[in-house]
Amino acid sequence: MKHQPEKYLVPGIVALLVIVYGFLALLSEGTIGEADDISHYYFARYSFRYPHLLVHYWAKPFFTALAAPFAQLGPNGIRIFNVLAGAATAYLTYLTARELKFRDPFLAMFLLISSPLYTVLMLSGMTEILFSLMLISSILLFYRKKYGWAAVILSFMPFVRTEGVVILPLFVIALAMVRNWRFIPLLLVGTIFYSIAGSFHYGDLLWVIHRMPYQGGAGDIYGHGTLLHYVGAAKFIFGIPMVIFILLGWVVWATDRWWIRRLSRREWLMEMVVVYMPFFIYFMAHSYVWWKGLGNSVGLIRVIAAILPSATLLGMLAWNGIMALVPVREQWKRLAALLLAGFLVTLPHRLYEIPVPLGPTQQVMKKASIWLRESPYFDSRIYYYDPYFCHFTRLNPFDEKRVKARIYSTQNAEVNIQDGEIVIWDAHFGPNEGNLPLEKLMDHPGFRLVHLFRPEEPYRVLGGYDYEICIFQRIMEDDGEDNYQIRNHLLQNPNSN
Repeated sequence: MKHQPEKYLVPGIVALLVIVYGFLALLSEGTIGEADDISHYYFARYSFRYPHLLVHYWAKPFFTALAAPFAQLGPNGIRIFNVLAGAATAYLTYLTARELKFRDPFLAMFLLISSPLYTVLMLSGMTEILFSLMLISSILLFYRKKYGWAAVILSFMPFVRTEGVVILPLFVIALAMVRNWRFIPLLLVGTIFYSIAGSFHYGDLLWVIHRMPYQGGAGDIYGHGTLLHYVGAAKFIFGIPMVIFILLGWVVWATDRWWIRRLSRREWLMEMVVVYMPFFIYFMAHSYVWWKGLGNSVGLIRVIAAILPSATLLGMLAWNGIMALVPVREQWKRLAALLLAGFLVTLPHRLYEIPVPLGPTQQVMKKASIWLRESPYFDSRIYYYDPYFCHFTRLNPFDEKRVKARIYSTQNAEVNIQDGEIVIWDAHFGPNEGNLPLEKLMDHPGFRLVHLFRPEEPYRVLGGYDYEICIFQRIMEDDGEDNYQIRNHLLQNPNSN
């Protein structure tokens, strides 16, 4: 009878989460994932037309496959997919909290969903939410002794987020602890499946190794930061209440064996390895690679959302410990849990603008895209760098007869670009990921600057550039003085026709 009220409360909460966050997703024009978000959408959207996209490593093949049906409904479709995945993650986190015999397990749903970063990522098309769903599914299955299914789900996690590989050794240890050695090879099922599936396209059975997109480092582009970078951003990732619960959770875990649930030494260690260590290992791995400038790390805080179910359960352990020390009646403790849940849902709205608006660079790109779409230049083949260009113009980014991501040569910009074709250079993607300095086009006699867009208030982007978008046309003969005058006019009067 202990969980009887939750029998009706929890399904209602889950349904409400889907309705509210689904509505917020539809109202959000922008996304915290920015260009990566729209790129994931396009890989999923066009994977039915171009099946090789289902084994594109950067796009995360397993995410692409599951999101593809939703993506056929447009960008909002893939956002609804994440809303459903987030609500399912919340529900499974509740079930896991109950499996671990935590009090007020319904509170786990609010600790998770109300982590500010998790909230805004549910309104995006990014991969972190699906990863979190797979992680909590594996933890719950493991505790229900469904070791084989847990191992299979874990095996596909690196194909949702590559850094999922750092979690696999923990479950090797866990399976060894329960002496179920026969399930350890199942942790390779996902890799074997995609190695074989992708080999038909790449002609290489080891393509998952040879085409790893994060080998080496990109410190020269993205730089690096401090080892405590993610600790410093904890307020925006977890929210202050969750940070406090996480810290207290480690303290409670250290003593929980004796005074709360009275676990055996084996149960105590198992809980650490399976439930809490995925959060710790993943968090430290990202902290290290950003500190050292490895693995193409950009120091984006959104990556931490992937292991928030593990952090949530650590927070629930802290709540367990706090309530064990509070000498009040049970109904007052339950009321405290309900009041905390109500407070938590307000946190994301204090730190992020929800619904999520377009970011500053996206606003300028939208303006430039609309101008180009209505101009006589739009019928020409277009080279671009920012993925949002195709989003705002509704062009198929994989139709290279119509558009192409990046020019052919950064050293000789004119190579294979025909007379009248258009190049859109933006100050973020052009010089950084595209390795194309503005001077290569601005000072080239074979390109004419036809329009220039700048934000009303100047701001700097990665690499120290003031953000702007320059639209060039390929010309076979230099117009000389006319071209020079047009360029000077646009430089002095950006955003003008």
